[in-house]
Amino acid sequence: MLVVVLSGCARAPRASDSSADIFPPDDHPIRATAPVDMLRCTDRATIPALDNVTNAVWSPDSSAVAMSRIAVIPSHTTITGYEEQLRITVYYLESGRVQEIGQGSRPQWSGSGAYLSYWRDDGYLYVNLAGTIAGTIEASSPEVRWNGDDLYYWYADEIRVWHDGVAQTLSHVDPDLIPRYPRDDSYFSADAKRFTVARYSLDGTTERYIGVTATGEMKKLAGDDTTFTEWAPRGETLLVRSNAKLELIEPDGAEQFAAVSTFGGAVHGWTSDGRLLVGAVSATVPGGNVFDHIPVWDPTDDQDKAIATLPNLFGTRSFSPDGRWFTGVSRTGLYETQLELYRCGVNGQGIDLRADPAARSRLGRIDDASRRFIRPVAGAVSQFLQGNHTGVDIAAPYGSIIVAADDGVIDAAGWVQVGGRRVCVQHAEGFESCYYHTSAALVSIGDRVARGQPIALIGMTGATTGPHVHWEVKENGRIVDPLAH
Repeated sequence: MLVVVLSGCARAPRASDSSADIFPPDDHPIRATAPVDMLRCTDRATIPALDNVTNAVWSPDSSAVAMSRIAVIPSHTTITGYEEQLRITVYYLESGRVQEIGQGSRPQWSGSGAYLSYWRDDGYLYVNLAGTIAGTIEASSPEVRWNGDDLYYWYADEIRVWHDGVAQTLSHVDPDLIPRYPRDDSYFSADAKRFTVARYSLDGTTERYIGVTATGEMKKLAGDDTTFTEWAPRGETLLVRSNAKLELIEPDGAEQFAAVSTFGGAVHGWTSDGRLLVGAVSATVPGGNVFDHIPVWDPTDDQDKAIATLPNLFGTRSFSPDGRWFTGVSRTGLYETQLELYRCGVNGQGIDLRADPAARSRLGRIDDASRRFIRPVAGAVSQFLQGNHTGVDIAAPYGSIIVAADDGVIDAAGWVQVGGRRVCVQHAEGFESCYYHTSAALVSIGDRVARGQPIALIGMTGATTGPHVHWEVKENGRIVDPLAH
């Protein structure tokens, strides 16, 4: 998820008004200070080694990052002899302190930053306060939203609010429209005043609804070709994507449209004040080795668009709320990753990625590996290739970027039974990789893609156990283990 802070940021000067001279009464010229471009994030910070991060969430005051990280633990039930478990870690920027919370995923900060909620495998929401458990909440979906220190969540047909250890029912929804996770999914707007529900069917159809939190009232969203919806990081603006177009729906019902083909790429992200970034992200191998230039979509101004200069990190790509930092992950191997922080608004050129020894070393390790396929998403393996399971499942947050595991040509994109929306890549030497349960496709049949190039977004189409990608590889038509090639 790409989040950029624009408020309070000056736009880069045009040629006609840059380098202005100011003459005070004593006639001694003073050179005006050039505006700082807070969308330019080109200075990599030195931070502790935080490996295998699947998603990262900033505290409201930008002083800390909470993240889910993969821990490898022994297992007697998997064919590999190990499994990957998600654990919560918090990194405090000023002190450099790293705090381990324990098993869990989907961390979310409260509006004050005092509380940190997360989801555990036992099916409960946990609320952490100053290192202690302040609440254990039974919920029917892991998707929650804080508004201030009020936590909004689902319990069957009820929308409930937890505050300071006490939960109460706010509203009920139509019993016929109860979101039953993981068959359905539901998300609250950034201010928790509205919500969406998507109901997936195995025949490829999806019913989408938008509702009012305070009353539980829901109405159907128009658009049978919609593949993806997402709330802006502030307010109640809703993004609606199809393979062909983007649409923004405002709280007052106003709509703005644009064809995907009019942009320089199909990857999207948000500014923190609710504007959209749409453009191309370079191949994420290793990540943090190329700067991309992604424009802000401003339908009211086609001439002077703001441009974000960002490293080609993947995973959870986000700006801190104060706009001073950009974060994501880079690869340290075919499967391994590490968290990266880049400073924004720096003067000068920042780091020269072409000569950066760290990026070149990471790329060398990837190129020298005996296997060819990289992990296609920053996520944890939830099921291996064994028994009747024909691929490797990798769980990641809804909307995360899925990339091609190797160079190739897109040879399939569309709906299939059970697997939902898929994208397939034909590789050299008779290999084909397919990525199932996706939402928005970022490529079309016939496109050539590089290893690490974004091709789709994580979704929940088909038969799923939550947001993940089913990664399947065939060699000359025969199923093989992606992790062995």
